[in-house]
Amino acid sequence: MANRSKLVFLRFVFLLGLFALGMTLGCGGAHVQRLDAEGPVEKPVSFDHGAFDRLLQTHVDEQGRVDYAGLQADAETALHPYLRQLARTNPSGLSPQAQLAFWLNAYNAYTLKLVGDHYPVESIKDIKPLPLPGVPFVNSPFTIRFAEVGGRTYTLDHIEHNIIRRDFDEPRIHFALVCAARSCPPLRREAYTGARLDEQLDAQARAFLHDPGKNIVAEDGPLRLSRIFNWFANDFGENEAQRKAFLAPYFDGAVRARLERGEGEIEYVGYDWSLNDRTE
Repeated sequence: MANRSKLVFLRFVFLLGLFALGMTLGCGGAHVQRLDAEGPVEKPVSFDHGAFDRLLQTHVDEQGRVDYAGLQADAETALHPYLRQLARTNPSGLSPQAQLAFWLNAYNAYTLKLVGDHYPVESIKDIKPLPLPGVPFVNSPFTIRFAEVGGRTYTLDHIEHNIIRRDFDEPRIHFALVCAARSCPPLRREAYTGARLDEQLDAQARAFLHDPGKNIVAEDGPLRLSRIFNWFANDFGENEAQRKAFLAPYFDGAVRARLERGEGEIEYVGYDWSLNDRTE
């Protein structure tokens, strides 16, 4: 009996060591190419997203779809220099609006890197963390620890939920974060900036809500909404009436009045996780 207890203990220690090793290596990493940040971590009062602007204008079309093949070919000159900027920048010295813009851009840029490192894939969900024997894990690309910012390495989940959603009371971020799926909001063809963030988020909200492939909000019938409004319901209000009131300013006339009165049964449409790839 003592020998059996000892074997169980040794197996536990072995698995714990494997888990620790996996965390050190980036939760399995799924073969994500690591970037070496150049220079020490800085804490600037401003940040230039010009490099990301140029990348988006080159590789994203008017519908927000991405030329992943072209981006993959240009990664070393177009994407990686910007990611190295992020890797050596601590954004805490920026204004609150500039910090939020910084993290939105970081999430979107590292999502592009994750897909680009594994392209061609049919969906970002095809990218899996490498499993650790006998250790439970969340089998999701959003749990891969690879996004380097300010001298630390994050998962996409951490950036979204433990930084952006936790630290910024801004539901419109859900129209700006793009997880490489067709049912996501369109990827904006310019970087977010603190100075223009309110305008940019409003434009993203309007474009997303008026895209009939993602939401259908009409004068009558059910309100057919993206599952984003289901997954993150409390970010948009404590109850359905508040959530409809959130939507109302993005519509006019009878539709707006209907939402302000809290009318309409909500139905959530299916979510297409196919890659938001631009195909010629």
